[in-house]
Amino acid sequence: MNVALNIDKLIPAWQALRSIAPLAHIESEGDYEQATNLLKSLLDIVLDDTRHPLYSLVCVVGDLIEAYEIDQEPL
Repeated sequence: MNVALNIDKLIPAWQALRSIAPLAHIESEGDYEQATNLLKSLLDIVLDDTRHPLYSLVCVVGDLIEAYEIDQEPL
């Protein structure tokens, strides 16, 4: 699937989202704590309503947290 990106619109939209919700790749314990706090706040609102407009954001944040946790597990 080819997606045409409008970079001129994407950059300010991403910056606006990040100013509202600290969403980024998790690289440290501080980032991890921030992401888990964001997830908790989102879950307080979304609960388990898969039709909620923020449900996919819950999934994305959860996936970022899971990836960090897997990466941090000792071999």
